[in-house]
Amino acid sequence: MVNLSSYFAFIAWFALLVLFSFILDYLWCRIFPRRGYRLFITLGIITHELSHAVACVLMRARISRIRFFAPEGGAVEHGPPKVPIIGKPLIGLAPLFGCSLTLLGLFFLFKYQQDLPSIDFGASFFSNLTELFQSAADFFSSYASQWTFWFFLYLAVSIAASIAPSAADFKNAFWGILFLAVLGWAMIYFKIGDQFVDKIINQYLGRIITLGALMESIALIITVPIYFIKKLVARNALF
Repeated sequence: MVNLSSYFAFIAWFALLVLFSFILDYLWCRIFPRRGYRLFITLGIITHELSHAVACVLMRARISRIRFFAPEGGAVEHGPPKVPIIGKPLIGLAPLFGCSLTLLGLFFLFKYQQDLPSIDFGASFFSNLTELFQSAADFFSSYASQWTFWFFLYLAVSIAASIAPSAADFKNAFWGILFLAVLGWAMIYFKIGDQFVDKIINQYLGRIITLGALMESIALIITVPIYFIKKLVARNALF
């Protein structure tokens, strides 16, 4: 059963997922030319924006325009949702669900479903983090000799890099997200529907966050050395 400790651990993991996404964005912007970077994560951009669009339809927000490759980035322009309170946060957080479902589909399509990760939010945050990176390293080493794995990895990393809501998404949905976070805390603290919150966190949102964090961890394991190698080569080229 979820308690306040595991609930705050869940919030911390959500924040970590977003942080990983921003770190990857920072590194890739410095590894690839801008057009090359956008091309590299094409599948992720499309999935991200389509997730917003689907959420707009569900929350009854009129869509005026969808852009995937505008100079300033992809965007879904829409009016206010007709579903109150939860409309804006669900539209803002939609890529978290859409990208995760797409990742899950890739795991089953490439028959890696037995390697799907899980996180015990009741355990130590740092032990879970260590286990996550170990799982990522083990998953990578187990299939690295197969060419199909590299194709899967490209698709999955492209999507994982786009899984987190953007800064604009957070800005538009901040108060709604804060409301949902406080509501979840209150339901657990006062034990009102805490079983429902437990099911949502451990059976649904927890798995989504874990799956995204796994693929972002693999991306970081590959990307960080490439970033420093390129930086070292560029520095030596100056001398």
